[in-house]
Amino acid sequence: MKKNFPRTFFRYVFEFTAAGFAGWIYEVVTVWIMFCRFDNRGMLHLPIIPIYSFGAFMLLAILRKKRDPLFIFAAATVITTAFELGTSYLLEFIFHKQFWTYRTWYFSILDRSSLISSAIFGVMAVGYFYMLHPLSKKLSDKLPEEVCFGTGLFLTAGILTDTVISFAENLGK
Repeated sequence: MKKNFPRTFFRYVFEFTAAGFAGWIYEVVTVWIMFCRFDNRGMLHLPIIPIYSFGAFMLLAILRKKRDPLFIFAAATVITTAFELGTSYLLEFIFHKQFWTYRTWYFSILDRSSLISSAIFGVMAVGYFYMLHPLSKKLSDKLPEEVCFGTGLFLTAGILTDTVISFAENLGK
């Protein structure tokens, strides 16, 4: 069966945006709970943290055929921990600064991850597989192709523009 490009494009962009937004919400709420203050988390100006988006896609690629929520939780916990550790070192190498630390968290892993946050990522992965991914399918099936394609283009343009601006700002510091 031939895939419909506008609908597939919409699903990828919608899931990328939604996963990044969910990550932003998680981080903002976490800082609010821990320090009773608002902190606009992430590197972008938009309320999207791309590491969550890329992490979701990586999990989808690796765990696509898995259906057991307990397995998804456990595997995602391990995979996202390794991904977070690797990404923290990569970003520090590129931008010469550390974007996050878990120094004050219990069960910190090299101050760059934590067993607590990893378990939360596992829960978020189950939510991704059982809520967000099916929702994007339903939306892409119901929306007209033109709306899918236009929405995908609009979101892509906004995220790419913000990424270029944010990278330039961070590389200049």
